Amino acid sequence: MKKKNGDIFWMSFSDLMTSLFFVVLVLYVLTYVMLKKEQNKLEIENEKLIQILQLEKQFKPLQNDEDFIYLPNCKKYISRELSEIEIFEPNEITIKEQYKTSTIKVGQKLESLLKDLNKANSNFSYLIIIEGNMANSWDRKFNENSSYGYTTSYKRALAVYNLWDENNIDLRKYNSEILISGSGFNGLCRDEIEENNKRFSIQIVPKIEYAN
Repeated sequence: MKKKNGDIFWMSFSDLMTSLFFVVLVLYVLTYVMLKKEQNKLEIENEKLIQILQLEKQFKPLQNDEDFIYLPNCKKYISRELSEIEIFEPNEITIKEQYKTSTIKVGQKLESLLKDLNKANSNFSYLIIIEGNMANSWDRKFNENSSYGYTTSYKRALAVYNLWDENNIDLRKYNSEILISGSGFNGLCRDEIEENNKRFSIQIVPKIEYAN
């Protein structure tokens, strides 16, 4: 009788140890998988940081370009040659003839930059925002949220895009999307001298894509 009880004890003990072994094995596998996922996340974040730092360096030529003024607070570019100049007829959306060449030059510069960026970072895509801006009248008769301001500034940005398109400037071919917008009499980074807001600005937003 004692022998049988002993056999039962060791069989039960063996079953218990086998069960514990499988529990430990499962926990080990789960822990390994979770740690591997965290390691992959860290590697992706590290890669993203490296690429962002590289991208900032690649934007330096445009930021330092003598043809542009960079507004760091809102990360926008305006043409130096066209700053403080009303390139549109008053209350019109047509670019004045004498400023078309300079406007085309801005588009060509952007196309060249995007070509270089696309070559260096094929896994990046970009959102190019062409933003029309307007200056209020001397007596500030227009409300900041005036529909007239938003509509007219949008049409002015569209006029810039159409001029580039007519001169075979295609920003989309370098993995970029174009957004045409108008901030009217509102928006960030407005010049303190109201007359200087008669302009258009460009913003380049990089988008980094990763495979899961």
